[in-house]
Amino acid sequence: MTKHSIKLLARAVSFICSPPYFALLVLGGALLAEPELWSNPHKIPFLIAVFLLGFLPALTAQDSIFLLRLSLGTRRKISFGSFLLSYTAFLLYAFSRGVHPLLKTISLSYFLTVVLLIIVNLFYKASGHGSAVAGPVLALNLFFPRGWGLLFIPLLAIVTWARVATKEHSWQQVLVGMALGLVATLNSFLIIRPF
Repeated sequence: MTKHSIKLLARAVSFICSPPYFALLVLGGALLAEPELWSNPHKIPFLIAVFLLGFLPALTAQDSIFLLRLSLGTRRKISFGSFLLSYTAFLLYAFSRGVHPLLKTISLSYFLTVVLLIIVNLFYKASGHGSAVAGPVLALNLFFPRGWGLLFIPLLAIVTWARVATKEHSWQQVLVGMALGLVATLNSFLIIRPF
């Protein structure tokens, strides 16, 4: 492979592993683990989660076509700010409406992750992509205790490679982001205990 094709592959991996798309993966995993999420009265809250955690943030993700003309620093600020608003909106909805505990857990996890990233990024450039993959990989392993979640663990190495290959982050920055995602997700599951 040429350097150009490697960089294109790394960019494609980074795009696919963007936080909104992994939120959709987590919600899909939650639906497989708890099919009742697609029945009344849980269907509407599930669709709201898909919109506020996945689709809406995808419009303002760092890799969004709507933001590509802006500098990377500006795109990151817009992404973090819009993610915080969207995740906060779903968190408030989830806790005020008494939605399914698994959706509450996912909402708390995403909210805590973005808050931790914003705080850490005030003095260190932690990877949002790293946290966006590590938290969901942990969640999927908690959803599927028979070992099916282990299939997603290689994504941690793939995302690390992609973020370093695109020169967006060092491997240390990706690991810090992953640690933040893991801490937020684990604490969310311990606080709410959805199963």
